[in-house]
Amino acid sequence: MRKTTSEIPYKPSAASSAVLLALVDPKLSGYPLAGALHLFNIAMMCVKNDSCARPTTRAVVNMLTNPPPSSPTRANL
Repeated sequence: MRKTTSEIPYKPSAASSAVLLALVDPKLSGYPLAGALHLFNIAMMCVKNDSCARPTTRAVVNMLTNPPPSSPTRANL
């Protein structure tokens, strides 16, 4: 059975932040780092090997429409 939105952890880590910064085009600046990390984490959940561990479309829509609170922008790092 697939997990509901409340069961899917959102745990940003230093490692995922480092991976994100390595992947994002350095020409981009001023974007909210928390928002980019949120999108990255959603994407990573959607490509899990175990299809039952992936979020449902409804859960993805919910995560995209309810982003985490704002944090420092890439320009401020």
